[in-house]
Amino acid sequence: MRFLAAGAILLTCACTDNGDSCDNKTADVGDVCLPASIAPGIPSVIEVRELCGNGCSDMPSCTALLRNASVALDVTQDQCISFLSGACLDQGCIQRVMHCTLPALNEGRYTLTVPGGPSRTMLVKAGGESSCRFTLSDGGVQ
Repeated sequence: MRFLAAGAILLTCACTDNGDSCDNKTADVGDVCLPASIAPGIPSVIEVRELCGNGCSDMPSCTALLRNASVALDVTQDQCISFLSGACLDQGCIQRVMHCTLPALNEGRYTLTVPGGPSRTMLVKAGGESSCRFTLSDGGVQ
């Protein structure tokens, strides 16, 4: 019984110090929650959903970088290869949601670029929202 419990614990670990080979890689984005307009002058928090994460990868992280009139999302995660790789592949595609903080932006239009997806236009104006969360199909929020 102890061996089964130990095996289950090992399967839940992404990158450990047991000789796994881990690399920090760009994670493609499947969806971005953007409000119709964003409030100017304050940081905003949006949700980002990964396109297809590996079962043994760490939770992706998101950083927003402002350059000229463009905001680029840098979404990365540690992906590991180990003796558990087969079990990781059996988990299939996972689509986790992470928060991404946008910098305080002045009023105007900005291009939002995301890894693996199309660019989007963001409108920043008075009366805009300071956050955006995905809604669930049952009307709840995740």
